[in-house]
Amino acid sequence: MGGIPSCAAGVPIFQVLPAAGMDELGQAMHHRHFAKGELVVAAGQPVAHLVVVAHGRLKQVHVSASGREQVVRVLGPGDFLGEMALFAPAVHEQDLVAAEESDCCLVPREAVQALMRRHPDVAVRLVESLAQRLAEAEQLIVDLGLRDVGQRLAAELLRVARGEAVGGPGARVTIDGPWSELAVRLGTTPESLSRRLKALAAQGLITQAGARTVIIHDLGRLRRLAES
Repeated sequence: MGGIPSCAAGVPIFQVLPAAGMDELGQAMHHRHFAKGELVVAAGQPVAHLVVVAHGRLKQVHVSASGREQVVRVLGPGDFLGEMALFAPAVHEQDLVAAEESDCCLVPREAVQALMRRHPDVAVRLVESLAQRLAEAEQLIVDLGLRDVGQRLAAELLRVARGEAVGGPGARVTIDGPWSELAVRLGTTPESLSRRLKALAAQGLITQAGARTVIIHDLGRLRRLAES
């Protein structure tokens, strides 16, 4: 259990806590391991914990009445879910499933609320995080309405490139998760996404260098495509 406090240490909203507050958080949380495909929480369940990803990836999945699945969000190390319930009682709107073997830390809702009362900086960081997620959701709505699949793919590759070291006009980027999940997040099908990747390669903009690795040859041209 000694590694549990480090789980919270990787979460930006908790990095403002003093050592005593981090220790208190570590004592309140408990650790869970999930196998690939295992259900972490089911849609409709009350949000009782803040779920923090320590290792691996989780995905929020919406299942329609016909059984069709849509990946709403993918969470990696340092990401968390359940923050809305810190302000008012809530239920999970989607299933939360382990996309691969994952380790998570679960922090009771009441424990986080108590920390927020004692350490207001945590509440400020939480509001900042919520504002960022809202901005991302609004941008996705704009992208779905105004950009075609090729433009959305170009924008996503640029977004990933911004998070990696870029030392020139190009970049080598690695997609987080399988292409099928990215296709769902971009509002398209894996087949359509594959065609768009081949089209970008035919234009000399990218080269696929592995299962999930793409070499971008010209960031400027790709940016103009995304914004056209």
